[in-house]
Amino acid sequence: MNGIRTSKEINELREDVEESLQKILVKPHVQDGEQFFMLTANNVIKRVLNSIWDELYVLENAIKGSKCPKVDFRNLKIKYRGRVNYASENLGAKVISVEAEPVCSPNFFEMLFKKEFWRNPPEKMLRTHMAPGNCFGFKNDGAVVIIKLPQPVLIKQVGLHHIAERKSPTRDTSSAPKDFIVFALTEERNVLLGEFRYEVFQHKLLQMFDVYTVGKYDLLKIHFQSNHGHSCYTCVYRIVVYGKV
Repeated sequence: MNGIRTSKEINELREDVEESLQKILVKPHVQDGEQFFMLTANNVIKRVLNSIWDELYVLENAIKGSKCPKVDFRNLKIKYRGRVNYASENLGAKVISVEAEPVCSPNFFEMLFKKEFWRNPPEKMLRTHMAPGNCFGFKNDGAVVIIKLPQPVLIKQVGLHHIAERKSPTRDTSSAPKDFIVFALTEERNVLLGEFRYEVFQHKLLQMFDVYTVGKYDLLKIHFQSNHGHSCYTCVYRIVVYGKV
């Protein structure tokens, strides 16, 4: 195992990076440009480290699923600090249904084979690759999506992630979603988890919103109600769900 970091080492690295960044950000002599740069660096580093937690979670589940008699999982001390994104296709999250209108009108064969959204499918919201245009796109500003998490989760936070304005080919992020509502679905009823607003802050592209609930859920209904002014379509790049299993 030489050369491979343990979960404890990765955790310590994460804490050191965050502590160092916070010390730099509070220095009074930091100018506005440097402040923006450091905030951007902070977001980038946290995003990379968050992906490490996702990979650790997948790795642990893969090991648990195999026969490893010499490993005592009760003594494992891996802590994810709520950083596993359960709305990830890599973990098994799926899109169950979509109520929206495609950006481009589908032809006969696309409708026949139910591939109306093949250019910008909703599954892209569950993937980590966020290149410009690599999003779930729908006409106007309204859509309803139901996603199934890989297992029931005690949800602590939900969030959205959009690309930076400088990465947009048109330097325009008005197609980003704005107001949205999240429900947890059960056999008996829809449980309102919250009504939220995503703002197009360039220093905070991933925005998380706290959720207060006592139950575990694996079906989420997300109702996108508006965007930031684009008259033709809305782009949703990534959905994030943090919690505990």
